[in-house]
Amino acid sequence: MIAMRSLLKPLRVLGVLAMALALYAWMYPASLEKWIGAAGVAGVTPAPQGQAATSAGGGSAAAPPASGTAKPIQVSVAQATMAQWLGNKYRVSPSAIAALIVEADKLSKQYRLSPNLIIAVMAIESNFHPYIQSEAGAQGLMQVMPLIHAKRYEKFGGKSSFIDPFVSLKVGAEILRDCTKLKGGSETEALRFYFGGGASSDLYIDKVRTEQHRLNQVAAGQHVPVN
Repeated sequence: MIAMRSLLKPLRVLGVLAMALALYAWMYPASLEKWIGAAGVAGVTPAPQGQAATSAGGGSAAAPPASGTAKPIQVSVAQATMAQWLGNKYRVSPSAIAALIVEADKLSKQYRLSPNLIIAVMAIESNFHPYIQSEAGAQGLMQVMPLIHAKRYEKFGGKSSFIDPFVSLKVGAEILRDCTKLKGGSETEALRFYFGGGASSDLYIDKVRTEQHRLNQVAAGQHVPVN
């Protein structure tokens, strides 16, 4: 028993260190690449309309693959522009955000949600920090309560899978879709329900809708200050 406890202690420490390294890699990929001697770029650069986005090296830009996919994700001009804007605003790797934007766009079409609503919810809920946890226990990019929504996580390997940013995104988008259905198609009331209601829900809705409007402008090629 004593030997087992002695073994568990360093394992916990290693787990914390691994989590910290993963978060650092998410936020500061360029610094991590220096440490390991890898060549790469943190962001993506929009290309002329109708072409794929390009990397700083001039090649075709592909965001990191989502969970369970083997092929790189192709990023459109609008998606690359939004990724760069969000990366500057929230100080997160644009290439990491680009992959989330591509997935969020797919989910928005699948669930018939208005453009960039899911991305705006991510921004307000977590500032794109995938391992953040609220005092109430909400976790991940979309700040989902794993215990309450445990069944939704089963198809991804269980409630501990919230640590995967793409799982958090998919589960949160699914909840948002169900909230919209429950509220008769009203996204405003769906956001209120997603937030949990209460006196602060109006402010929350305003924040999400404002961010969504900004993202729509950025995607359309308009200049939008990050502050």
